[in-house]
Amino acid sequence: MAVISETSAAIGRPIGWLRTHERAADALLAILLTMVSATLHLLDLDTNDKFRSPTWWTTLLIIASVLPVVWRRVAPIPSGLFVVGAQVAAAFLDIDGTGFLGVVIALYAIGAYSAGQRRTNALWMISVSLALLFITGVAVGVLDVGSFVSSTVILVTAFVLGDNLQRRRERADSLIERAERAEREHSLIAQQQVNAERTRIARELHDVVAHSVSVMVIQAAAARRNLTTSPDVATLALDNIEATGRQAMDELRGILGVLRTDSSGSADAPDRRAPQPTMAEIATLIESAADLPLTHSITGNLDDLSAAVTLTGYRMLQEALTNVRRHAGPVTDVQLTIEHAGSHLAIAIADDGRGAAADNLGPGYGIVGMHERAMAVGGSVTAGPRPGGGWRVQITLPATPRAPAGTGRTPYSGIVQASQ
Repeated sequence: MAVISETSAAIGRPIGWLRTHERAADALLAILLTMVSATLHLLDLDTNDKFRSPTWWTTLLIIASVLPVVWRRVAPIPSGLFVVGAQVAAAFLDIDGTGFLGVVIALYAIGAYSAGQRRTNALWMISVSLALLFITGVAVGVLDVGSFVSSTVILVTAFVLGDNLQRRRERADSLIERAERAEREHSLIAQQQVNAERTRIARELHDVVAHSVSVMVIQAAAARRNLTTSPDVATLALDNIEATGRQAMDELRGILGVLRTDSSGSADAPDRRAPQPTMAEIATLIESAADLPLTHSITGNLDDLSAAVTLTGYRMLQEALTNVRRHAGPVTDVQLTIEHAGSHLAIAIADDGRGAAADNLGPGYGIVGMHERAMAVGGSVTAGPRPGGGWRVQITLPATPRAPAGTGRTPYSGIVQASQ
């Protein structure tokens, strides 16, 4: 087997070299044809005295009927006309060489490397010249009807093969160009989707951070006003400021890792004034998925998670259920598991749909957005086919606790009342 492989490689190297050095390949072909034609002409193998004896000018005419094929790629029409003209002249003058081999190659080159009206005009000139030659040969008895038909078929076939080669080459180039254009457009759309998702994440986290700063400002004012009259109230306010500041710093640290580069989001998008959904509202999301055979299991308390994590988890779960509707096809079981244990929040969505065999119904940038959201809070996402069929999405988020509250869900509510 090794010997066969080495032999195939040795044979493939010259062929590969000829494909990458087209001008050199044409030169070698022209030299070979010229040598064969001139040798056959000079040997004068004709025993019936049907052809003219070789002389210097007949040899030049034979060379002129094959040597111009060296320019068959760069100038197919001029070289083809020259070859056909020389061959027709040699045939009328009864000069023997390699026959119409040069004409066959010239017609193939015209079909493969030329186009437009110039090619049409050249074909008309060549057709008229060869038709006159063949008709004359049949008329004087030098050429029979069978030879006329077979020669015509060979010449027409050479041109058709060349034309088909050119059409296949143009079609291949068009497919390559379309594939490259589609890849560029896909990359551009993907980048736009990523930028849009980053902008949305930044807007949502901006709301959270702005809320934290507002809390800190209000509690700082309350602490200042109660510093001398109610030290305990002032101390509670300072504790809440510290906790809120730490939470805001954690959220900023997570978003800066994703949005360190510039995002080209639209500044004209309307602000979202409505409260953002959280994991605590998971029941509403499950109720809205009544069109899916959804079974769910929730373990742990979801109320003590940070705003960034709860918002991210809700949105990612929402996207996963949307992907089930779009790509899974007919499903009989969709399993949702949410587990808050220790320092992590785990969300798993699995279905028994088409999985990896699903049709490509769209760009499919939902997973990209989920990865961006998970990265923003230091989490991760894995998605792919599951054993036995279907698709599974596994989301892991850090379960950062909320800042400690004062006397209710709003950590500064009691402080504001005391300061007033």
